Amino acid sequence: MKVALLVLAAATLPFFGSALRAEDALAPSGPWAIDYDTDSCALRRWFGNADDPVYLEFRRFGPGLGLQTTIASRHMSDRAHRNIRYRFNDEGDWLVPGLGFSVILDDRFKGVLFEPSFVDLSELDSIEDEAERAAYLRSIDVSAIERERAAGVKTITLRRTGGEMTLQLGNFEAPIAALQGCIEELTTHWDIDADAHKTLTRRAAPVNLPDVSRMLDYPPKMVRQSMPGVVNVRLAVDEQGVVTACHIQMPLADPAFAESSCADIRHEIDFDPALDESGMPIASYWITKVVFQIGSPVSRRSP
Repeated sequence: MKVALLVLAAATLPFFGSALRAEDALAPSGPWAIDYDTDSCALRRWFGNADDPVYLEFRRFGPGLGLQTTIASRHMSDRAHRNIRYRFNDEGDWLVPGLGFSVILDDRFKGVLFEPSFVDLSELDSIEDEAERAAYLRSIDVSAIERERAAGVKTITLRRTGGEMTLQLGNFEAPIAALQGCIEELTTHWDIDADAHKTLTRRAAPVNLPDVSRMLDYPPKMVRQSMPGVVNVRLAVDEQGVVTACHIQMPLADPAFAESSCADIRHEIDFDPALDESGMPIASYWITKVVFQIGSPVSRRSP
C-alpha cells in the first residue's frame, strides 16, 4: 500500500527558501535545544544555513533507548521514506530502521520519521520473560552505555530515494545526557514511584500481547481515505494490572487514530502488574507505538 503523508502538529519552524544539495555534509547552524513536552522529551537542532536549513529531532517517550528521529527540509520529496537506510559515523553497514514514514512539518518542510537503533542491546530480543528482562536491565547501566556510545558518534547519515544527507552532530554525549535527564524528570509527573521504577523486578506487561493487533479497530473514516497512522500511547497500569488511564503521547496522523487506540487498548488488554524490588505490585505504566495500516494495525513494544 502506498504510504500517505502523515501531518505533524505545526512546529515552530521559520520560513526559509532555496533547495539544498543533499550530498553535502551539513554543519549545525545553532545549538541543541531540548523540548520538555507534557509526555515526551525531544532534542532539536538546525543544520545548514538560513537559505538551506535542515531540521533534526530526536524524541523519546519514556525511559529506554528509543529515539524517534525526524529529518526534514524544504527540498525533500513526499516519498523520502522509501528505501530508508541510515548509519552513525561514516563506517559500518547501512541499517534499516524499524519504522519509516514521510512527514510534513508546518506545511513547508517535508521529511522522514524513522527509528534508528542507537545502542545495540540485541541480546534483549532473546529474553521473552519480563522478569528476566528486568533482571538483565538492572545488571547494566543503560544510561551510561548510551552516553558512552554518544561520545563516539559524530555524524548521522540518511540514505533514501533521492540521495544521501549527512549531518554533523558535534559533541553528542552532552545532548544525550540532557535527554536522559529530561525523561527522568518527566516520569515524576506520571503518578508513579519513579525511584522504585529504577529497581523493578518486573515491568508492567500485557499477558495477551500477541492478540493486541486484533483488538485494534481501524477507524472507518480513515479506511475510506486509505491513510496510515502512528500513535504513541502510554497506559497507566495499577497494582492489580488494571489500565486506569490512556495518554496519547504524540499522534502522527488524524485524531481518529488516537481515539481508536485508547478506546480499544484501554479496555481490552490484560496486564501483569509491575513488581518493585521486593516483589510487591506497584502502579506503573506501559508504552507502545500503534502503527495503523489497512487491515493490520500493529502494536510495537518500546525498548
